[in-house]
Amino acid sequence: MNENSKKTNQRKRGDRLKLQALIVIFSLISFYTSYTGLVKLSGVSEYNFILKGFIGVLIGGIQLALVYSISAFYFKDLFGKDWFKSIAVISLYVITMSFSVIFSFSYWYEEFSAENYAKRSSDMQLMEVKKSLLNAKESFSFMSSSLTKLSEYSTTASNREKRLGRTCDPRVGSGEGVYTWLRADDASFTKSYSTEVQKLQSKLDAEIAKVSRYIKEFDPNGDVVKFNQTVNDSITLINVKFFNNQILKDLESLLVERSGQNREHILVTNRKTQRISKQSCMDKDFTRGATKVIKLIQNLKAIKSLEFFDKSDTQKLFGRTVLVLKTLVTLSEIKSVNEATDPNDVTSDDVSAVLAGFVIDFLILLIAIIGKEEKIELIPHYVVQNILNGEYANEVLAKLKPYRAEMFSFDLIAIPSNIESEEMDNMRQLMLYFQQQKMAKLYINEVKGSRLSHYFNEGLQESYPNETFRVYKIDKKKFNDFLLQNITQGA
Repeated sequence: MNENSKKTNQRKRGDRLKLQALIVIFSLISFYTSYTGLVKLSGVSEYNFILKGFIGVLIGGIQLALVYSISAFYFKDLFGKDWFKSIAVISLYVITMSFSVIFSFSYWYEEFSAENYAKRSSDMQLMEVKKSLLNAKESFSFMSSSLTKLSEYSTTASNREKRLGRTCDPRVGSGEGVYTWLRADDASFTKSYSTEVQKLQSKLDAEIAKVSRYIKEFDPNGDVVKFNQTVNDSITLINVKFFNNQILKDLESLLVERSGQNREHILVTNRKTQRISKQSCMDKDFTRGATKVIKLIQNLKAIKSLEFFDKSDTQKLFGRTVLVLKTLVTLSEIKSVNEATDPNDVTSDDVSAVLAGFVIDFLILLIAIIGKEEKIELIPHYVVQNILNGEYANEVLAKLKPYRAEMFSFDLIAIPSNIESEEMDNMRQLMLYFQQQKMAKLYINEVKGSRLSHYFNEGLQESYPNETFRVYKIDKKKFNDFLLQNITQGA
């Protein structure tokens, strides 16, 4: 064997070792992420070591099945007599890979997507609160404006009726009376409530600023539970101040009492006698303005409590990961981050966690395929017969002796891995055939000559310095019987 061939073989062997090391590393990563993810998803207690151990064994079995399926697959078998086995192996890989990706998703989601989702979800919820406050401010502005107009309208009507008569009752003449006082009451309470609504409107600016500050302060890696409570306490106060406000409730009741058909029975206090009487003063214009304000009050909806995503909460993490996986399995719509309109929308950012787990297992497959040695085909029996009954036949035992270590019930045969010659090729084919016939198995794949035990011929290492050997373990009785049956003396 020339020096260049030796270097090439050594380089190939080194490359294979590097690829095998990468497979081990990625397999460990896949095991750790799948194990950690399943522990999180199942909500196992920190001190439940039995269940954790069971999960470890389960994930370990999945990883072994995944690696086995890769090592047992050869692409060309799909088009040969082993096509069924190839399909079974591919199916095993797909199943184990799917479980591995699903179990590891929780881990990768927490690492890659949970923080972004928590921030996005909090921003969207707080922006909805801010939007509600801005809408309320606009509603208060319309309320105040409408109440002011109603006050001005009622004042004008009261003054006109004092001068000209033609009050709600056409028979009443000019001067003060129950109808002008009724108009004056309308003007008074609408003006008073207009002022109160303006005060509420001005106070909203401080609440809007507070919510804007919450948006900036949210930290997905901080104490989310405490921050969530602080925000919800603030929302409770906002609801009491602006959405469940007693002033607005009283205003609504008064407007209902003094609008529409209810204006047929309005209680009016006689300013001269202080007697209270029921009067009728139908007015479509006042009713129209009052109805507008009533609708604005009724459209004010109390803000619901917010629930921020806490990635350290196992239950919330489980719920979110299940939602994302369900979206993927059912091929539901996955939106871009900019298209998301609801905190629960699944976006492309959420899917990156699945891709991370998939990439790890796919790399294991890719590296294994690249580093896999070409499949060793079965050695036909006639080839072995030719070897044993040909020129090599008379010397087979003598040739094997330097490479053979005799034990009690079995023999060890060490064949140089990288020596190219007809003799070595014959030996390798014999060993492969013995493996096929279940008479031998590969005992050690690559071992340096210096590590071979003293049972082997002392000159073996000297004959092949710096070489590595494949050591085969052979059943002694079967081996001897085989040789007696197949070697024709004097061929």
